[in-house]
Amino acid sequence: MQYRYIVVEGSIGSGKSDLSRRLAEHFDYLHLTESAKQNPFLMQFYQNNANHGLATELDYLLRRAEAVETINAEEEKGGGIVADFLLEKDQIFVPAVLNPGEQNLFWALKRKIMPQYPVPDLVIYLQTSDDADIKRLQKKMGGEFKTFPPAYLKQVQEEYRRFFHLYQHSPLLIANADELDYAGNDEHFSMLLSAMSNMRGSRNYLNLSEK
Repeated sequence: MQYRYIVVEGSIGSGKSDLSRRLAEHFDYLHLTESAKQNPFLMQFYQNNANHGLATELDYLLRRAEAVETINAEEEKGGGIVADFLLEKDQIFVPAVLNPGEQNLFWALKRKIMPQYPVPDLVIYLQTSDDADIKRLQKKMGGEFKTFPPAYLKQVQEEYRRFFHLYQHSPLLIANADELDYAGNDEHFSMLLSAMSNMRGSRNYLNLSEK
């Protein structure tokens, strides 16, 4: 099967941006990234999550609504897309970030703002452990790692696991990213491409033992 719309997802620090970029280059597809630097409220959220969570999530919502137009336009002209975010990933972050009243407001606004969005042909979920994510982020961010609110990363990880345990909207490849470096190791990347080509059913797994 030829996948025209691929999404790479995973918790903060899982390596989804690097892998999605490499896949886009490999297939010569458009690369869509949800860069944290594009959200003007994110650093304020890290410093004071109780007061800036709603603004942070609403900014992401607006950007995802704009991404729908980009994805639809690319598909209409026969192009392919690799994105490092699911359009419905607010189902992961909103429960972790907003209080019940803010969640109700967010979902009401989403019903007004978000157009009907396309479903990916394939979702790759980079499954990682809490410790592995933390080590990657500490190495990447240095002193800025301390800006994360207490217990935030663990809560986000738990929401990712819950979400993908129930996920059924698209074919799903769950790829272990603790021991395999799909973006930086050519052999591991080839393993991923092979797993993508040999998908059976709606849910498949890629682990080191399958090397």
